[in-house]
Parts: sequence; structure tokens; C-alpha cells
Amino acid sequence: MRQSVEYLREAIEKLGVENHTKAATELKISKAALSMYLSGDRIMEDFACIMVAKILGIDGMEVIAAAQMEREKNEERREIWADFRKKFGVKAGIAGLAAALTLGSLAPNKTNASNLEFSAISCFENPVKLYIMSNHV
Repeated sequence: MRQSVEYLREAIEKLGVENHTKAATELKISKAALSMYLSGDRIMEDFACIMVAKILGIDGMEVIAAAQMEREKNEERREIWADFRKKFGVKAGIAGLAAALTLGSLAPNKTNASNLEFSAISCFENPVKLYIMSNHV
């Protein structure tokens, strides 16, 4: 699983800024906080996680959960965060697949509604049904 600082580094790279001062300004955090996050002296606070996620175009909870898992001292609680991250990642993957299929790039037959069942996904008690419809003739 990715660590919160990996998301941060990816966001800085995506920003394409010349230095950490500009990156901190874009993230709306102090340069000192950014330096501590990058060095591992501190774990990102929720606001920084949300700003990173916004830049990366992902759900903020993905980065927040990574930071919370790293911050947690209790092993049992850390395992709960790890489980949450696994389930969250699967759900986000299904949402991404649904979006791609909705756009029609992967639709099996654009003229008919398609019913796809994902029963192998272990984090759901019941299979997930995804209906794809298109107005194309």
C-alpha cells in the first residue's frame, strides 16, 4: 500500500513547480510543514491530504486513510485502517470501471443494456450489479 508521502511526491511532480516554496503555496501549507512531511518527521494532516488528493484528482479519503494508518500507534487500529484502505481501493476501482463503461470505451454492446456482475469482490456481502445503457443506435 502506498504511503501518504508517496501521494505528496506525486502531487508535487504533477504541479510541476520549481521548488518546495511554490509547492507549499499551491498546497496551502507552510514550507516547514512540507519539508517535515517529505522528510518523514511528520505525517500529513487531513487538510494537506485533501489538497494532495485534489491535485491528483482522487478521493481525499484515500490519502487521509493512508496518513491515519501511518499515524496510528495501536496495531489493532492500524489493521482496521489497512482493511478500510483495501476495501476503499476496491470500491474506487469499481467506480472507475463504471465511469469507463459509462463513457462507452469498454461497453460490450453499445446498442443494448449490459448487466455485469462482480461476485468475486470479497468486500461486498452481495454481488454488485452494474447496468450500462447507451442511447447510440
